Parts: sequence; structure tokens; C-alpha cells
Amino acid sequence: MTVMPDYYSLLGLESNMPYNSRSQEEVKKAYHRTLLKHHPDRAVSKASRPSASSVTIDEITQAYKTLSDLDLRAEYDRFLSQAPPDDPAHGKPRQTGLEIVDLDALVLNEQTQDWSRSCRCGDQMGFIVTEAELEKHVEDGELTVGCKGCSLWLRVLFGVEESGG
Repeated sequence: MTVMPDYYSLLGLESNMPYNSRSQEEVKKAYHRTLLKHHPDRAVSKASRPSASSVTIDEITQAYKTLSDLDLRAEYDRFLSQAPPDDPAHGKPRQTGLEIVDLDALVLNEQTQDWSRSCRCGDQMGFIVTEAELEKHVEDGELTVGCKGCSLWLRVLFGVEESGG
């Protein structure tokens, strides 16, 4: 089983900040700083050359490609947030923004029969809840949905109304 490295730590980015607070420029600077630090041509002596266990240029490049693309970063952040806190996939426990709302706080689209809400990241349709998802979680009375544009989450509470007859 391949363990995915913690791209934030790999690039030397502080791990206790919310994912979506990282600017593209901040990720780019961290990438260049890390490249310079680990580049094999910068090693002064044979003793300081990278060992087999050290970070490779390919890993650094992959971390940058993932964190600099907003869609890939959101997907990666979701992966990290779903892994158990002690999972080596992300080293240190992370906290992701989670807001708890009632289904009434979302806007119902009568045509598609789904509910949506904008996210503070700016995505107007960041959170979408479908009728099928609600039915799947009817026993729980709640479901958690991630924003399409960032790493924030929304816990939607709902109840089923019995129709009188």
C-alpha cells in the first residue's frame, strides 16, 4: 500500500492553518524554497547529498502540482480530512471548517429537486444536496457535504415529515 505524503509539510507550509487560506503565491514560494533546499546540485559534499529516504524533486513537483491547482487541492484536502487523525497519510491531525445548518438554510431548486448553498470561498453552488443523498441518510437525520471549490464542509440536519392522510 502506498502512503500519500503530506504535501503541506513537504513544502514546509504550516500544518495547522485551514486549507483554503493558502494563496497560490504562498504555495509557489514554498515550492521554490523547497526545491532549492532539496536540489541535488546544491549539496555541498557527498555526506550532505540526499539519501534514499529524503524528499525527491519528483515528490516536491507533485506536491506543487496538487496544491497549486484549486480542484486538485480541494480533492487532496478532502482526502486528508477523511483519513483518521493518526493516519500517516497526513502526519499531523488537521481541522477542516465545518458549519452545521438546517436543510431550510439551503435553496431548493424545484426543477432538479436538489438543495444548494454558496460557500464563503465564493463558489455560488459550493454545497449541493440531492434527494438521493437525503434518502440515503434519512435514518441519521443529517449528512455532511463538502464544498466543490474548497475544503470547507457543511453538516446538514433534516427531519422527515410524515404526510397526514
